[in-house]
Amino acid sequence: MSQTRLDAFPLTRRAFAGGLVASGFLTAPTAAQQDLPPPEDLSINLLTRMAAIVRVNGHEALFVLDTGAQRTALSSDLAVSLGLEAGPALDVHGVTALQRVDSVMVGRLTFGGRRFQNLNAPVFPRESVGADGLVGLDVLSSFSLDLDLTRREVRMRPVGDRVLTGVLPSRLSREERARTGRFGQLILLNCRADGQSVEAFVDSGAQYSIGNLALLAATRGSAEDDRIDVYGVTGQTLRARPGRVRDLRIGGRDLGETPLLFADLHAFEALGLGDRPALLLGADILYRFDRIMLDYGRGRVAFGVARPPFAPPAGSSL
Repeated sequence: MSQTRLDAFPLTRRAFAGGLVASGFLTAPTAAQQDLPPPEDLSINLLTRMAAIVRVNGHEALFVLDTGAQRTALSSDLAVSLGLEAGPALDVHGVTALQRVDSVMVGRLTFGGRRFQNLNAPVFPRESVGADGLVGLDVLSSFSLDLDLTRREVRMRPVGDRVLTGVLPSRLSREERARTGRFGQLILLNCRADGQSVEAFVDSGAQYSIGNLALLAATRGSAEDDRIDVYGVTGQTLRARPGRVRDLRIGGRDLGETPLLFADLHAFEALGLGDRPALLLGADILYRFDRIMLDYGRGRVAFGVARPPFAPPAGSSL
């Protein structure tokens, strides 16, 4: 298992709740892979999202690690600066609806000690992505990810490699079985909110967690009349209601009363979760844990020790 130190880096102030999950709901072929030397340095913004230095056709770039996105994507300015060939228009399931976007062809993307070839990547404005691009599940699902959020380290091992070097099982709850969603997301089946069963998926690209209105109705949770804008990477906007559930249990850990946003994101419908309680797990909940393990090969997720609630800085935006 590879282990890499994480360092802080400044993301754009406009961090999107649920926005980056919309960027990846695309059909895509499996990328060809070749083994390479150890992975590049990774970096993390402890208040929002994780990111890594990747190489696109040999050029270094900073990409957000987005476990909610099925397809790796590039910012438009990076695509232009590298002179990448245009690809076919792609369908993107955005925050509110399906939308057609431009794409480019990436001959070689190097990440985590592996090379991924011939990627057809959607393109978005840099101000929407907040970095040079994002690494989606077409790449991330080739690894098992162990995110140590206290030590600011990440360990990665190729799918199928069962050597757990450096893993401390005693700090993790038992592994939770997850089903693989339509676009490769691991969907947790044993989460509960106010005693009600909830299907949830980890979206490391989203700043805040969002439940659908079926979750709000099932838990009889509280929600305010005020609305907050939720921005999609495609430029779409949806109004969400801030609220909370009285008790949230994830990965065998009791998080107690938890603030959430509530909205019927198109993402829920695209994943087949529109008619039952569902929850997108963003950074505000993810950083309640000291560690998280995502094993895409075995369809398992495990969570570490719960920590105090996430508190965003004053003046931060969605």
